[in-house]
Amino acid sequence: MIAKKILSAALLLVLAPVFAYAESGTIPVDVSGTTYNIVYETNGVKINDIMGDYDFLSLLLEVEVTAPGLLELTFDRAYFDSTFDGSDEPFIVLADGEDISFAEKGKTEQTRTLVMELLSGTEEVEVIGTHLLEGIIGAATTEEPLVEEPEVIPEEEVPTEEEIPEETMPEEETPMEETPTMEEETSKCGPGTHFEDGACVLDEKEPATEEVSLGGSNTSQLVIPAIIGFGIAFIVMIILWLIGRAGRRNPSAASSL
Repeated sequence: MIAKKILSAALLLVLAPVFAYAESGTIPVDVSGTTYNIVYETNGVKINDIMGDYDFLSLLLEVEVTAPGLLELTFDRAYFDSTFDGSDEPFIVLADGEDISFAEKGKTEQTRTLVMELLSGTEEVEVIGTHLLEGIIGAATTEEPLVEEPEVIPEEEVPTEEEIPEETMPEEETPMEETPTMEEETSKCGPGTHFEDGACVLDEKEPATEEVSLGGSNTSQLVIPAIIGFGIAFIVMIILWLIGRAGRRNPSAASSL
């Protein structure tokens, strides 16, 4: 593909002197309010209009091509160029949106000249570079932000003191403090306490009655003799059991008894 473009460019350079240019001159182009003149020469090509696209850093030409023809454009470097890191770079040329071959001739420090062949029926030619006026490829375009004016809110009519009705506020009744009764104060005291002289005091313990103590002594007097009697009876039973056992072993002794 690259070899084909090089061959086409070389053919254009060779055939360019042979063509007798039917038309030549300058055509003005306006970019962001600034007008520059583009030098052109054509054969079989008519330029109807030319404009600059500041966003895409390109020149757009509206043309009429009735038969295959040649178009030669000369740009002022200060106005339109294609460079990278200080070195010249090739332009990009599109005919009706399609990439086409072209040749560059007569390059100087001030100008660059492109020669291209256009097919019959071509309506638009676009030449894309790297800078157009102050616009440079890769540089962000800074736009001033729109400052919105704050909305003016009309001031509401504030009623005067005469218009403000006086409202009579109801007087608040102060609640009467109720004095607690004796029963309520007594209920606040815990078990084993009682309310006395404005405070809860412990209840006094009553001494045990004499009847309880007397009843306890009577019970002990009945139990002790019963235990003693039971012990004596148990001893007698043991003695009798021993005598009976001895009699079974020695009948003679038992009979003497």
